[in-house]
Amino acid sequence: MAVNIKQLETFLEIARCGSFTGAADRLNATISTVSARIQGLEQDLGVLLFDRVARKASLTAKGRELQIYAERAVAACSEIRLKVGSGEALSGCVRLGVAELVAVTWLPTFVELIHQNYPRLTLELSVALTADLQHMMAHGEIDLALMPSTCFDPDISARSLGYVRFAWMAGQAISLPDRVIEPSDFRDLRVLSLGKNSFHYRTVEGWLSARGHEVRAVDLCNSMGAIASLTKAGIGVSLLPVQCYQPEIASGVFRVLATHPEGPLVEFFSVHASNSSTSIPSLMAEMAVRASTFEV
Repeated sequence: MAVNIKQLETFLEIARCGSFTGAADRLNATISTVSARIQGLEQDLGVLLFDRVARKASLTAKGRELQIYAERAVAACSEIRLKVGSGEALSGCVRLGVAELVAVTWLPTFVELIHQNYPRLTLELSVALTADLQHMMAHGEIDLALMPSTCFDPDISARSLGYVRFAWMAGQAISLPDRVIEPSDFRDLRVLSLGKNSFHYRTVEGWLSARGHEVRAVDLCNSMGAIASLTKAGIGVSLLPVQCYQPEIASGVFRVLATHPEGPLVEFFSVHASNSSTSIPSLMAEMAVRASTFEV
């Protein structure tokens, strides 16, 4: 039996997941199919690729050696499909990690663009906070992330998706002086923010401490939409994306506060591993740039 690309893709997926079961789930295949592919690959090469004694499927020395060549072969095959074949021939699953702000704005446009050009690709979407997306990317759990950040590891490829203006907002029930607001004005108010694993929280915390004022503890929530609802109800003040709440601002439901410092302009990026074994993440990153509605 000759080595084939399915065997190599399965081999790499097991190496990433650390288990045959995890690879089967990712490849939408049965465990017996995954095992058969690896057994055939090992028989053809005449070596053991995985240490099956431990609970986790760890690579043997020969397995680590094969991993280098397998990544090159799978990348070359992917490149052929992308550059020579038609979009309709490209298949597989792309794992996307998405910040909530992307999810509630232009994500539908992005997904539709992918499906129009590559109808046989399937998507696995995870909406998460920034730190969680960074963790998922570092551990190979997602192929592409759409998120805000200020710095990236050297092995990460990042493309700008544009900027989002954030401003402090309050509901009609919140009483604040009609002047430029400083952090000290929030001393007796509840401040609402996304969780501590979020870029949003770091931004809020930085603003509150910018002028050395002591401000009461921040209330945390894992949903921007929920934070907006709480703000609308007068529970507290929050740092919200202006682009998303234009109707509420125009109708007076939200009052945009003039603050010092001003609300930040946050840059978002499409992020993927620069040494990816396939060109698909790079292709998806290009589509994300086209789909983004954030300010250039």
